[in-house]
Amino acid sequence: MSGFDTPRSEASEDGSAFGDRHLVALACGGSSEAFDLLIERYLPSIQRLCWSMLCDRSDAEDAAQETFVRSYRSLNRYDAERPFAPWLRGIAAKVCLQTLRRRGRRNSRELSLEDSFHEPVAPEDEGPSQQAIEAVRALSQLKDTYRLPLALFYLEDASVAEVAEALGISQGAARVRLHRGREQLREILMAEREVSDVQA
Repeated sequence: MSGFDTPRSEASEDGSAFGDRHLVALACGGSSEAFDLLIERYLPSIQRLCWSMLCDRSDAEDAAQETFVRSYRSLNRYDAERPFAPWLRGIAAKVCLQTLRRRGRRNSRELSLEDSFHEPVAPEDEGPSQQAIEAVRALSQLKDTYRLPLALFYLEDASVAEVAEALGISQGAARVRLHRGREQLREILMAEREVSDVQA
């Protein structure tokens, strides 16, 4: 049996021939082909997440590339008992949020969180709406403790369980962070709106 022969029970949910766990094991053993398959499998979703968070094509491409560089370097610390996708999304979210902090974006106004975060934004589109950009800018002002869960939940449509998995916390803790993050985000937006009204 060759190194890429994978038992049916390890096949990935999308029907691909090789399961993530098997490919990670091969990549840890030095197989660049195995990691290339992981990149091919997850590059579209990681690019979509980075684009949604950064609203800039060049930055999103750089962040996606950095995500896979970091994930490759960290493969030996990956827990094979956990799903690979949430772990990878967690790395991508951290890379994007570091990029946002470097930008120092601090200009945001009041908006509907649900509408803004659920508005579909993808690299092939003409570009994000102003409302979506403001949502991302507002998100960048939160501490990582609350920023990461909100980014994964709203921008990548991750479930509470997947948010918890990506961040290595319990589902209860994930729910608490999502709730507190929403509250803090609303406070930031309301404060920005008051400043804007005074200056108008």
